[in-house]
Order: sequence, then structure tokens, then C-alpha cells
Amino acid sequence: MGARMNATRFRIRNYRNIDDSGWIPLEKVTAFVGRNESGKTSLLKALHKFNPATPEPYDAQREFPRDRYTRDYVSSGSRGANWPVCSVEFEIPEDLRAEIAAFLEEGAEAPGKVIATRRYDGTLECEYDPEMSEGPVTPRDALDALDQFAKRARRVPVPDPAQEEYWRERRGQIAAWATECQAELSAVTDLRGADGEELLARVASAAEQWSEPATADMVEALQESLRPIREAASEPSVRARVDELIEQALPVLIYFENYGILDGAVWLPRFIDDLDREPAEPRVRTINAMFGHVGLDPRDIAELGEGETRSARDRGAQPTPEQIKRDQERMEERSIKLNSASNDISRRFSEWWSQRRHKIRYHADGDYLRIWVADDRRPDVEIELEARSKGFQWFFSFYLVFLAESQGGHKDAMLLLDEPGLHLHPTAQQELIRFFERLAKDHLLAYTTHSPFLIDGEHLHRVRPVTEDERGHSCISSGTWPSDQETIFPLQAAAGYAMIRGLFQHHSNLLVEGMTDFYYLHALSQLCAKSGRASLPEDVHVTPCGGTKNVGRLASLFLGHRVRPVVLLDGDDAGRVRHDALMKALYVDSGSDIVMLDEVLKRPGDDVEIEDVLGEALVVSAVGEVLESAFQLDEVDRSAGSLPSQIKAAARRQGIQLPDGWKALVAQSLVTSWAEGRSEPPKEVLDDAAALLAALNERLGKFDSRQ
Repeated sequence: MGARMNATRFRIRNYRNIDDSGWIPLEKVTAFVGRNESGKTSLLKALHKFNPATPEPYDAQREFPRDRYTRDYVSSGSRGANWPVCSVEFEIPEDLRAEIAAFLEEGAEAPGKVIATRRYDGTLECEYDPEMSEGPVTPRDALDALDQFAKRARRVPVPDPAQEEYWRERRGQIAAWATECQAELSAVTDLRGADGEELLARVASAAEQWSEPATADMVEALQESLRPIREAASEPSVRARVDELIEQALPVLIYFENYGILDGAVWLPRFIDDLDREPAEPRVRTINAMFGHVGLDPRDIAELGEGETRSARDRGAQPTPEQIKRDQERMEERSIKLNSASNDISRRFSEWWSQRRHKIRYHADGDYLRIWVADDRRPDVEIELEARSKGFQWFFSFYLVFLAESQGGHKDAMLLLDEPGLHLHPTAQQELIRFFERLAKDHLLAYTTHSPFLIDGEHLHRVRPVTEDERGHSCISSGTWPSDQETIFPLQAAAGYAMIRGLFQHHSNLLVEGMTDFYYLHALSQLCAKSGRASLPEDVHVTPCGGTKNVGRLASLFLGHRVRPVVLLDGDDAGRVRHDALMKALYVDSGSDIVMLDEVLKRPGDDVEIEDVLGEALVVSAVGEVLESAFQLDEVDRSAGSLPSQIKAAARRQGIQLPDGWKALVAQSLVTSWAEGRSEPPKEVLDDAAALLAALNERLGKFDSRQ
């Protein structure tokens, strides 16, 4: 196999508290976020058992939804094991498609996608896109052969006139048998498979009863005619052969939940014994990863420490000069190997852990291997690994296991991490996100968390919130965020942290009133860039201020750091009041750095908000989707001012309660739809957006040939 099969989405059904998760899109790094007991772990475990590195079948008695076990599973009898659990959609790489094409008829298109479903009984079922067609093994040739056989039977010459009566009866018996076989074969449309093969074998075997000197040639001719038909019937179908190829190409899924912390002192005899007995035990697994990562064999290190001089003294003998010399050579070799390994791990670990540079030293003392750590703040002071912070111990152990195993037997695997980095400081958790990005170059990765610092605020589209409904069943969101405050708190915090972190680090800054402006500007900029229109350069940092009143406060913080941001304000009363206040206090000599939306859209004096750039058709339709009911404006509503004001007026008129944060919900719905390619704004919207972005670029000092 060449390129790996990439999983694009998956679906979990009939597993613990998950009845049906629906299709969940996968990113190169996917984060499942939710409060405790929401079902995050169940989701990963069900996915892991789809194709684990070590066989671990589904257990219906323990894992089928308990509230449906008797009603659905037990009552299904022997069919209960056929309940589906995990379906994964894969893109089939070109080299594998070429192998599949060799099985198909000339000119037939090999499938580009496959949905593989694992059931409780362990069977795998594949659905292909496009589907593959294959002609049946029809009974036509077998029927013709039997017809010829019957005709020849009617013309069999009588070898002895005295047997005339015998052969008259014999001819009739042969013809009747052939007719019966034809009737049985005619009832079958496709002879391929075990049933068809068995039927043909039965016909061929029964034909031998008619073989005698006068009929031997015709029986042999029938057998010769049936032989290629039997071979075709016994060959696996194209579908079966392709299924086998796909199953062999499935990526392995590796699940991590119990992260063994590396011991600072390893007694080698005990470890070697544990490695033989329990290699998967978390602590043993981590120590073994340490040796594997730097290319050391623990048995080799232990053997090099075995001294002949000590053995001689234990026997009461005086060590010889030769024994002393050999011991010195072994100890020197062990020291050289450990010194080389220490330098290697120090260099490689520092590439990942950027908080400080650490010097890690492996030191062997008899049967013990100790790990000492110094850092760049106190380079001359070595501390035992177990005396370092819990966070450092965890990250170092985690690093060793993942790097050693992902580059070894788990290459090209999909990695599933349950609650990683719980002991890490928030800044170290951010380091872990960057570590995930590096791993994702070679592996798809999914993890669960409830920490806002383990959510990449720059890539919130990778987050899949997991909530629990009123029945205690898990619900997974992919297109929108749920309303549950406990679930979305980490998401809100991650988004806020991502914004604050870069607040004063950029010289090209744009302040906008709220998250809705932030969502739309980013999304429209990407779409404009894709279509060759003016867009915001990547080095422009957009900061939502949480409302018009906060614009002045944040602008003051920027100016205090000698950074003057451009400000985008709505063309409404609140925006104009804020414009005047900024002009008087902070932007006395820089009025051009304040952009009014109504002026850019050439609607001076009108009430204009960012939604007016998109227009009524797009926004009102999205409002209806959020409300899950029909929603529309009338002429009276349209006189209410800006588009959001018109929507509020329409809601009051129709007695509809708009949910809190409805503008952001509408923005998330539209932006997600654009990002996933389900819809796109019309040309006139992108033209207006490009005009706005060009005006902002001009104030930011960013000029683009497309403007």
C-alpha cells in the first residue's frame, strides 16, 4: 500500500449513551469538548474499537445502550449481533484505486470513497461511491450444456439389439434428469457464491451416475462444459475482493487514556521482567518508549553493567587483570551509549518544549538507570525527574510514548487521546496544541478535553461540542454550538484567550464592535481572497471588543502600547456617539483611522450594521434556520433601520422570542455553511465585502493590486 486512507467523518450508533451521533466531520486535529459525563470518552472508545491496534471486540452486554438492551438487542435473537456501531468514511488514495480498477470491467470507474461499518459481531460492511457493478454468473451456459447432454442421450446407439428395451428406458431417465437439473438451475439468477457452487457440484457429481461405455464421452463433455462455470462461480466477487483490500488498508486506531508517568529511577532487572509480562502497562510502556526513542536496548544496558569483578568477589576469588579490563571496557561503552542518548533526547525534546531548554542526562548506577534534569536557568543544578513539576513529568512521558510509538508500529495510525494534559499549566497546554499540530502531519488526531487552554482558538472549526440531552443521551454538534453554558464555556474562553494573546503583538490591528463582526469579516475575507477580490492580509489582527462601549477602552490599551488600531464602527446612533468620543479623546489627529460602515457602503446617515453587507435574503433565511421556523420581513419591518433592527421588529410583530446571542448564532450558521461548501454568498455581497475590505486595507496601510 502507498498513501494512507484518510478518514473524513465518522458516525457512532448503539453504543452506551449514544443512540446515533450523526455524521461527525474529522479535521486533521479534532477536539471533542464537553462537561463530565457528556459522552466524550464513549465516543472515542467506540471509534477506537472500529480497528484497534490490539484486537478489542465490541461487547454488546456491556456497551449496547442499557435502556434498549432487552427491547432491541435481546429481542433480535441471533440477529442482535448485526447492530451497527461505528461507520467511518474514507477517501481512497489513487494507488489503491488503481488496484481496485484492475478487478473492474474495462472503462468502469473505481470508487473514490468508502463508508466502512463495523457491527457488534465484528463484521465489516463497505459501501462505495460510486458503487461497483459486476455481471452475474448466469446459468445460461450450464443450461445449454445440459440441453446438449439430453440431445446426445436420445441418440445413444444401442450396442446390443438385446438391450433395446434397456436403452429406451435409459435414454428417458437421462433426459428426465437433465430436465430436472435445468429447472433447478433456471431458478437461480446468479451462480456466484457458495450456494451456486454447491448446486453446480451436485449436478456434476450426479452426472457420473449415467457414465458407462456407451455414454462416457457425453458425460465427459458435460463435465468439461461445467468446469469453467464452476470455476467462475467459486471465484470471489469483485465486491468481496475489494472489501478485502479496503480492510487491509484501514488505518489502525490507537487509544490513550492512562498516561504512565516515567519513573526517575528504573531498576533494570525488574523492568525487563515487567516488559516480558505486561508490556502494555502504562508505566512499562513509557519506560520502554524512552529506550526505543533513543535506540537503546534495556537488556543491553543491563548486561553491560554486569561486572565480572563483582561476580569473582562474590565467589571469594580475586579478580584477574583481564576481568578488570573487560569490566572497564563494558562500563565505558555503557557510559558512551548513555551520554549519546542523553544528548539526543535533550536536543529533540527542546524542539518541542519551548518554555525552557532542558538538559536531560541518563545515568546508570549498577542495576539502576536514573534520569537527571537541568534547565537553562540553573544549568549546573541537576534534579531527579520525579522532583520536577507534574506538568514537566507528564509532557516528557507523553512525548516519549507518542514519538516512539507513532514512528514505529503505529505509523499512519489515527491517534485518540482521552483528556490529555490534565496536569499541565495553561501555557504548557498551549504547547501541547502545537505538539498535536506536529503529530497531525503524519496522523489524524482526535482528543477530548474540557480545558479552554487545550482548544485552539485560531481553529475553532475543529471543535465538536458534546452535550447530554434530557434522556441522558449524548449529542455531538458539528455545524453549530449548543446552548448549554457549561459546554460552550471552554470554547468562549479559548476564543477570548486567542484574541487577548495576540492583542498587542501585531502592528496591523483592527477593532470591531462584536463577535458577529469578527466572524463575518474573517469569512468574507477568505471568500474574497479565493475569488480574486480584495481581502485582509494574514498579518491583520481583528479584535472584537464585546460591544460599542468597550471600543474606547480597548483602543486605549493599544495606544498605551504604542500601537494605533484602525476602528470599524456600525453606522448607527451608538456607533456615531462612539466615533465622536474617540475623535475627542484618542484619535484627535487620526480621524481617518476610524471607519464608519455606512460611509463605506455609500449609505451615509442610514443605520447600517455588518449584517447589511450580506443583505436580507441571506440573513433572514439563516434566522429562520436558527429559529427552526419560517421567518420573514414585511414593509413595515423594513422601515425599522438596520437589518438587525428590522429582524427584531419582525420578531415582535410575530410574537417570536429571539434567543440570546441570536446574531452570533446566525453568523455561526452562515460562516459554517460557507466553510463547508454548502453555500456561498452571491456576487453582489462579495463585491460589497471587497469594497469594505479595501477601505480597511487603505486605513491599515495595506495595499493590494486587486483593490
